[in-house]
Amino acid sequence: MSDVLVQIDAQLCEDRRTVWLYGYTADDVCYLQAFPPLPIEIDEENFLHDEWEQAARHGRWRPFP
Repeated sequence: MSDVLVQIDAQLCEDRRTVWLYGYTADDVCYLQAFPPLPIEIDEENFLHDEWEQAARHGRWRPFP
């Protein structure tokens, strides 16, 4: 991925164990990164968006259709 991401959004999935990250370039091209399911469920009020956004790993982004 040669584009620079200007925004990363973390999303807790419905199973409350899977976290997806959406990365956006300045041209609104979207990339996706997912983490393996967590061993326990997380409640939305305890989901720390900033910490997950900072956990993004370079080289793991995939184009989102």
